Amino acid sequence: MFRPNFSRITPLAVLVLLGLVMSSCPAGAVDEIGSKVEGRALIAEHPKDPASYINYSRFLVEAGEMKEAQDILEIGRNKANSSSNLLVELAVVYEARDRMSKAQAAARDAVALDKGNPKAHLRLGEIHFRMGSKKAGVESYRRALNLSPTDAVVRVRLVNGLMDIGETIEAEDLCLQFIASDPDNPDLWLALGRSFEKREMNREAFTTYGQVLSIDPREAEAYARQGRLFCRFGQFESAEASCRKSLALDPNNLMAHAYLGIACSYLDNGKDARKHARIAEAGGMNMGAVWEKLGK
Repeated sequence: MFRPNFSRITPLAVLVLLGLVMSSCPAGAVDEIGSKVEGRALIAEHPKDPASYINYSRFLVEAGEMKEAQDILEIGRNKANSSSNLLVELAVVYEARDRMSKAQAAARDAVALDKGNPKAHLRLGEIHFRMGSKKAGVESYRRALNLSPTDAVVRVRLVNGLMDIGETIEAEDLCLQFIASDPDNPDLWLALGRSFEKREMNREAFTTYGQVLSIDPREAEAYARQGRLFCRFGQFESAEASCRKSLALDPNNLMAHAYLGIACSYLDNGKDARKHARIAEAGGMNMGAVWEKLGK
């Protein structure tokens, strides 16, 4: 799927990331929390159980109270039994609050505490990538995969990471291996399409994105990437349609905004071309092609 802008992580995005962590958490204080009073009571009843602090912090994240969630996890780190999973959750919250040095330190501590925790290696890899240490990130993903070879998230991260450091052939070979054992995973097909694009095999990439949509018709990134390819093929009306489908599913997809802007500039729709180019440009994309076409 399309990679999020981590400088603007929302509480919902944090919950998604925490969901990846919680799947590996051991049993403990798993009471459902409906209020701050219940959260504090859970911690008072189970002060040594890391899950008490994890569950309460999740309630706070869902309520959008990120600083308080951080505070609770920091208390848990100091007062509860040692827990790699609690440190991973703390790393996610630090990252969401753009405390990257602290996020990296927490993830490293999580790995040191339990080298067999694949979620700790996965989180450290994500943080390495965000901080620009892509090769270190790939190595963390490899360790996570060795510990959890069938984990779909780890597989996708490793494949995409390999492409990001220029190891496209290895990424493609791994992706094909993973697809053979998990053929209904749209994210793996999406990664395969990316690898084809990297090698300028655009027709193959386009077909692969179609396969993604046959598995998951709501995959906004596949529509956006088809829109980009339609632009490269010179089929701007089809590009416009694909990008609008993408944005209907994910209004924040920068690639869809960018190529919708390009398509509209060729379709003499200057108003929409400027609108979507500005959105893409604000997200860090180079939209010089649109401004040149429109004679800005």
